[in-house]
Amino acid sequence: MRKRRQDPRRHGNHHYQALRPGRGPGFRSRGTPPGKHQRSNHGEQGLPWVECRHGHHRRRWQRHREPDPRVGRLGERDPGPDDHTRPVSLLRSFPGLVVRPDWADRVTTGPYDAYSADERIAIAEANPYSFLNVTRSQEDIPSDQRDDVDWLISLCAKSMQRIYDVGAYAEFEEATLFLYRLETDSHVQTGVMGLVPVTEPDDRRILRHEAFRPGRAELLTRHLLEIGMSSSPISLTYRTDKGLEAALAAGCGGEPVLETDGDGIHQTVWAVVDEVAEAIVEALGDRPLYVTDGHHRLAAAVEARRRNPGIDRDHPLQWTQAVLFPDAEMQVLAAHRRVGDRHGRSTSELTAALTEVVALEQCNQIEAARPSIPGTAGAYIGGHWFRFDLPKASGDRAVDLLDVSRLQDGVLEPVFGITDPANDPNIDYVPEPVGIEALVNRCDADGRIGFLVHATSVAEMMAVADEDDLMPPKSSYFEPKPRSGVFVRRLDREAQWAMGPNSGGTAGG
Repeated sequence: MRKRRQDPRRHGNHHYQALRPGRGPGFRSRGTPPGKHQRSNHGEQGLPWVECRHGHHRRRWQRHREPDPRVGRLGERDPGPDDHTRPVSLLRSFPGLVVRPDWADRVTTGPYDAYSADERIAIAEANPYSFLNVTRSQEDIPSDQRDDVDWLISLCAKSMQRIYDVGAYAEFEEATLFLYRLETDSHVQTGVMGLVPVTEPDDRRILRHEAFRPGRAELLTRHLLEIGMSSSPISLTYRTDKGLEAALAAGCGGEPVLETDGDGIHQTVWAVVDEVAEAIVEALGDRPLYVTDGHHRLAAAVEARRRNPGIDRDHPLQWTQAVLFPDAEMQVLAAHRRVGDRHGRSTSELTAALTEVVALEQCNQIEAARPSIPGTAGAYIGGHWFRFDLPKASGDRAVDLLDVSRLQDGVLEPVFGITDPANDPNIDYVPEPVGIEALVNRCDADGRIGFLVHATSVAEMMAVADEDDLMPPKSSYFEPKPRSGVFVRRLDREAQWAMGPNSGGTAGG
């Protein structure tokens, strides 16, 4: 049994608005006992208002970070004199919200960065209930208003309230874990969605492998604090075993609370509580978790906690929403490169420059240039395809051995002067799902050179994170990705729940 938590609102510089009980009709999904979750009158509840301070921290991409003497072994929490105040578990259930089946098509969308700005604007304008209205950024509003972040945040809040008002979400009234299956024609993966502790970068329980853009993280921080909710979970992976596989399988035996299709992905959600949820938490144990997608969201959660010092370990800002998928089920695709030449060299001059660092072999078709094994790459130059073996690695660390690092160190930097691939405007990226045809069309349009790379494996990504290194930008592209708007975590509701009569006995507490 878990002890009654302290009032999460006692500390920190924000003030959650307590929810008023909903008086709308009850809602019950298939196979779910009454009382597990219900539809509330969202129009009465309103959005929380949160006072916050502004600012951000910076962390740019670098190939190797000097070892921090404070960094412990994998799975250890970050050390510190106040260690007794830190969260003590890696997975926690919570009273989440899941989109109702009859609203899923209208509300949920693909990941934010799966669309161009023009596509996001068009979708949001055509559908006021699309979650893209909630997650919009400066790119998605008129240029003359992009500097008014306060107005942007208020616009996102109004959009979220609009979705609440129509009762698009079913609210779970007790601590719950959600099993989340994503299925395409060729791939299936099943994960568990709950809360994980917000950890600093030197904390060995949740390992990063990519840097983040401070501007994007700052907007997400304000979004979290001022709208008081999160939807798109951070994606994590872990080294699985038979025991955890069995615990997850047991949770998928009942009736799902949601089944829906969209963008070629069939989604299924099960809600699990009590002994089933506790078995999953116990089977997960303290094994390290690896971020596969959501470095900006995790950075925003860290910054939100930093802006509220003194909060107790059960405060909602000590935890962040995440979905955990087993490493054996993760599908990693390549993120190809397009590079512009700042010196304006001709096709023949560029080809000659490349032959100084690699041996180019011309190909008659795309498939011959596509790398089928690690250590090889393809190039599209002036309408012609080539294949080549990558230069030797520049070092012996896991990050040096990546194909994307060998391309960066041995080709892109010496030939094109790309030293900061995260910010250099002369490089952009085309994920494999977008298609090689799109890469070709873009290169034909602007004269850039396309480079095809082999996908980074999950094991390679884990090895880099284990060594506390950061990979080059867009080293991996995980597919399929969780859709936005399927789950919602409301911080005000969670704070109230923590003080309620059901605050004891939740899994993972």
